[in-house]
Amino acid sequence: MRLVRQPPGSSLCGQACIAMAAGVSLKKALEAVGHGRRGGTTTRQVIVALRKLGLRAADRCRPISRTRPVYPQKALLVMRKNGTRRYHWVFYKNGAFYDPEDLWPRYDGWRVTSYLEIFN
Repeated sequence: MRLVRQPPGSSLCGQACIAMAAGVSLKKALEAVGHGRRGGTTTRQVIVALRKLGLRAADRCRPISRTRPVYPQKALLVMRKNGTRRYHWVFYKNGAFYDPEDLWPRYDGWRVTSYLEIFN
């Protein structure tokens, strides 16, 4: 697994996580999402892009327990900054967190709210 960074100051965390999950370049992930370098991704866009790249992904995100978080073997995690509408994607695989923005684990005021499971 190769860590893929989002460009500094960009909102391409979803695309970078797609690239990591699929083992492709950021450019290939941007093409799969289909809106170039404009920024953020919705859950639906992430699911469609993962499937275009040959991965089996869940149909929707599942909530994560605040008191006892349990993650699947491979997933994209949705993080939210408390008190704001800011969201961030992080790739998770076999107990390791891969953050395209290199904030993990220093998230002050952020929490994992849900995950999108990847089955292969």
